[in-house]
Formats: sequence, C-alpha cells, structure tokens
Amino acid sequence: MRKIWILSLLAAIIVSLSVFTMNIFGKEDIQGQKSDVTKLAEKIDKVLKNQEDIVARLADIRQELDIIRVRASAR
Repeated sequence: MRKIWILSLLAAIIVSLSVFTMNIFGKEDIQGQKSDVTKLAEKIDKVLKNQEDIVARLADIRQELDIIRVRASAR
C-alpha cells in the first residue's frame, strides 16, 4: 500500500513538472513568433519609408520637368 502511494505521488510530480516545462517552452515559442512579427513589421515600415522617399523624389523631378518645359516653350 505504501509503494502505491509513493508511486502515485511520484507520478503526480512527474506530470506536474512536464506540464510546467511544456508551458515554459510554449511561451518561448510565442515570444519567438512575436519577435518574428516585430522584425517583419520593421521591414515593412522600412519599405514604406523608402517608397515615400521615392514618391517625393518623383514629385521633385516632375517639378523640374515642368520648369524645363516652360523654358523650352518660351524659346
């Protein structure tokens, strides 16, 4: 009878430790995914900023072209 109690206590300890370790590893995976999402968001922000810079440059080029057209038509 005493062996059954000891074995059941040991089994309960093993089960609780395994659940605890699974929870810890599960949280690390979730945090790893969050960091991946954060990295992806940073890359997207970088691309969007580059696109805004390109659009601003194109607007400047259009203004310069308009000036050149006006000067060319005046001659």
